[in-house]
Amino acid sequence: MTQRKPPPLSVVVPAFNEEGGVADVVRSIAGVLESSGYEKDAFEILVVDDGSTDATAARAESAGARVLRHPHNMGYGKSLLTGFAQTRFDWILMIDADGTYAAADIPKLLEFAPAFDMVIGARQGTLFWGGLWESFRRKIYLRMAGFVAGQKLPDANSGIRLLRKNAVERSMPILCYGYSLSTTMTLSFLQAGRFVKFVPVSYRVRKGKSKVRLLRDVPRTLQIMTQVILYYNPLKFVVFLCLVPFSVGLAFAARYCVTHDGKAVYATGAALVATVACFLIGCLMDSIRLGRRRESDSFRN
Repeated sequence: MTQRKPPPLSVVVPAFNEEGGVADVVRSIAGVLESSGYEKDAFEILVVDDGSTDATAARAESAGARVLRHPHNMGYGKSLLTGFAQTRFDWILMIDADGTYAAADIPKLLEFAPAFDMVIGARQGTLFWGGLWESFRRKIYLRMAGFVAGQKLPDANSGIRLLRKNAVERSMPILCYGYSLSTTMTLSFLQAGRFVKFVPVSYRVRKGKSKVRLLRDVPRTLQIMTQVILYYNPLKFVVFLCLVPFSVGLAFAARYCVTHDGKAVYATGAALVATVACFLIGCLMDSIRLGRRRESDSFRN
């Protein structure tokens, strides 16, 4: 049996003040790809320097990467989108510059390239799950992302993934510029019915200081989750929202049965009207979504 030739590949590495590890990451990526059968003209490594104030750009260039520069810091998501727009090949691999992802795992993702629109490296091990509080917070996050996606997710915001360039371009209207882009990409691909594969990968201690800020990034991620579900499946969100006035109505109905308080009747009626109104708004939003989808399909055809 002849070995399948790997597809030409563009590697995008977002970097902000990562002078301590970016050169090693670039060299390890190049080494793994060459040992996997890639000719030097069949892959490229793009490092997007997101307004770094250290020697990130110089270290990346010295390691052999093509460097794209932002004049000031624009965020993780914007760095990736800048890199995606400048890639030469149809398949894109994104990987962080901090050394948390092993380049040795790249062939695991490439194995599924022909059949899937996106292959996500699902992180494993105690370093990923962290301590008791970190594990609890991550499980809640994954359950919320899973609710939006409509399926259980082993990892929603992994920083290593392989994807088709044209699939990313179709998701551009919903993608964000910040740290939440990884989650947005996962949810938008799944909600759009694209083929997504999760592959277990290792997760290591990062080099340098983390750029993640919980008070800044968690609210943004929740906002993005809401936007994604409203964009792709608004009725699901609205039905969940309808439970609030419906539950209030049931509470007042139960109160009337016990106390025979006339005011409880009016409150129950108001809650019922609010529930119906909320549901009708959801139906309208879903009709708009279906119309937008038909227009998009006819445009592509």
